[in-house]
Amino acid sequence: MYRPKPLKLGHIVLKVQDIKKSVAFYTDVVGLEVSDWINDHMVFMRAGSDHHDMALLQLPPGATPAPEGHYPSVEHFSYQLADLKEMEQALTMLQERGIEIDRGLGKHGPGENTFLVFKDPDGNNVEFYTDMRQIDEEHPYEASVWDGNVLETFDQWKLEKFVVEPPDRVKATIPK
Repeated sequence: MYRPKPLKLGHIVLKVQDIKKSVAFYTDVVGLEVSDWINDHMVFMRAGSDHHDMALLQLPPGATPAPEGHYPSVEHFSYQLADLKEMEQALTMLQERGIEIDRGLGKHGPGENTFLVFKDPDGNNVEFYTDMRQIDEEHPYEASVWDGNVLETFDQWKLEKFVVEPPDRVKATIPK
């Protein structure tokens, strides 16, 4: 039976109370660089040449901090696969095993990476991805702000390869 062969742990997306305060922390204290923003509610950051190895997602107004004894919220963490062919094999394997798929198969705007998000036994979102944009001296890149109200920001393939119903926030970006 097919079994994926992840190349590395890729990135993590954290939900944060104050995105500007968190960006300042991760740039000034940790030393990360900003790659891109989606409006003012999501930011992609990097330590190396991958477009992002961490992203921060602003919690909605009124969200309370995690209570004592609980942990901050992780939206998802990811593993890099070799190529789109392996992503498609992984998708088939997940479907055959009855593993819940949360979103995908798609291709994000920021980072240009493909994505497939699914649930582990505890309900955590795990992502397989391929083809992350590289940013280094040979591949310079200038950070920009992507419009979160445009479908291609979330999925450049316009949901054509999606195997599940897209989230409501994404449905709202589909042109009428």
